[in-house]
Amino acid sequence: MKKSIFAAVLGMAACAATSYGQGFVTFSSYLANNGLGANTSTFGTGTAVPDGYTAILYYSLGTVVDSVNNSSIDSITSGVTGLQLLSGVSATYSGGYFTLAGDVSIPGYTSGPVTFEVVAYNGASLAASTTWGRSGAFTMTSISPGGAVPTPVLGDTGTGFPNFFVATPVPEPTTLALAGFGGLAALVAFRRKQA
Repeated sequence: MKKSIFAAVLGMAACAATSYGQGFVTFSSYLANNGLGANTSTFGTGTAVPDGYTAILYYSLGTVVDSVNNSSIDSITSGVTGLQLLSGVSATYSGGYFTLAGDVSIPGYTSGPVTFEVVAYNGASLAASTTWGRSGAFTMTSISPGGAVPTPVLGDTGTGFPNFFVATPVPEPTTLALAGFGGLAALVAFRRKQA
């Protein structure tokens, strides 16, 4: 009887550990790709992003395709598709790279591939930024489940973490038209006031 209860408790603990697993990865562009790094630069200039930019991490268990056309500002600054933001995780850029002290945990991970995407921006938040960009999705074949397994850095297994750009988004034509109409209305109001 005692052995049956013990076996049942052990089985439930194993199921709970599997259901609520987590993996770990080092959130760093400087150490990425087996020490080769992944630089972030400003589109069209060839220069690294200035110090103070922020990097945030998106992830999805399994393989997700969300590519970026590095020749298109609209693609660089479009939203992330198919991945979710890892809340509470951000790192600050210095010299075109970021490194977060300590590892980040990926909830729900037990084994297999994980897809990541990094977004960099220059403001107090992504919504308040004038310049931002995304790396596009890259998939690691596995990450560390914790314990004695060494924690890998972004891009150390599977698809490498790419160099990527930030850019100032080009306003849509309707936004430009509204701005033009607003300026015209202000000019008309100003002239009426003078008359």
